[in-house]
Amino acid sequence: MEEEKETYIAVEVESVQKQDIFVENIFSGNVYADKDVYVMPKIVGKVEEVKVSVGDFVEKDDILFILNEEDIQNQVDLARAAYNSALANYERTKEQIENAKDAFQRTKELYEEGAVSKAEYDQAKLAASDKSLEAIQAQVNQARIGYNQALDALDNAQVKAPISGTVTSVNIEEGEYATNSSPAVVIMDMENVKIVVNVTESIINKLYPGKEVTVEIDAAELKTQAEIETVSDSVNPQTGLYEVKIRVPNDSNIKSGMFASVIVPTDIRENVIAIPAQAVLQKEDGKVVYTVDGDKAVENTVETGLDIGDRIEITTGLSEGAQVIIKGQDYVSEGTNIKVVRGE
Repeated sequence: MEEEKETYIAVEVESVQKQDIFVENIFSGNVYADKDVYVMPKIVGKVEEVKVSVGDFVEKDDILFILNEEDIQNQVDLARAAYNSALANYERTKEQIENAKDAFQRTKELYEEGAVSKAEYDQAKLAASDKSLEAIQAQVNQARIGYNQALDALDNAQVKAPISGTVTSVNIEEGEYATNSSPAVVIMDMENVKIVVNVTESIINKLYPGKEVTVEIDAAELKTQAEIETVSDSVNPQTGLYEVKIRVPNDSNIKSGMFASVIVPTDIRENVIAIPAQAVLQKEDGKVVYTVDGDKAVENTVETGLDIGDRIEITTGLSEGAQVIIKGQDYVSEGTNIKVVRGE
């Protein structure tokens, strides 16, 4: 009689080990200069000399451009005249109001005696009001500010760099007028750069300043560890997202505007049992994992924790060192004959 061949299920296994697992969150962002300064003169002035070009590195207090002092002096004279005119107008109006107040007292007495009309009384009261003087005082204050700014500009005809950095834009030429309404020179401090990403409310409370992240900038061929610098407490009403900033040292290859990926680990579980997610099967009575005992499959009821997609935490039901079936598990049950063909 021919001997019946023993059948078995070929399986692949993995030895259970404790490990660290976490959820890997990937965000896209852009690179910005650590400091981005727009330099403007304190007063409109004719440019006498431009001393920098785009791409130049400047130190703090280096001269960027020089304004014509004679042109500024003319503006100082005009500002002084405007201020003196405002002061004279104030004194003149003040004297008129003082006289009007004396006249109002007389009109008030006559009104109470019935000698003048209500309209005449109201007109005298309006003329004695300090409201017009308050408006002129505001004009005096504004003229004083303009005069002081002109004097300050005269002392600062040489416009200097407020920070050290790289000149990224020069918007003036010799002979043109530099204004205080648009930047004449732009300086970026690129010694460090900021990466700005926007995250959802589901993750914002898992982030904090000092948390370590991984930054990848393909254009700069860079992959490095960095720390979160700031986490916004308020949501952007237009996007519904929260802003997070990461500071990264610049090796000179990183340029403002580059695209960056930021990998943020959250829900970190340290020194836990974790196995491939496909090894966990859902049965009617709960979740099970099959392990190897000799040439037999053993069914183990387990409880799970963190699921990160490819791996899943096992909180109870498995011990370190067990051989978990990770392929072929769908074809076995308690006591099935098995043969390990791959794994350890």
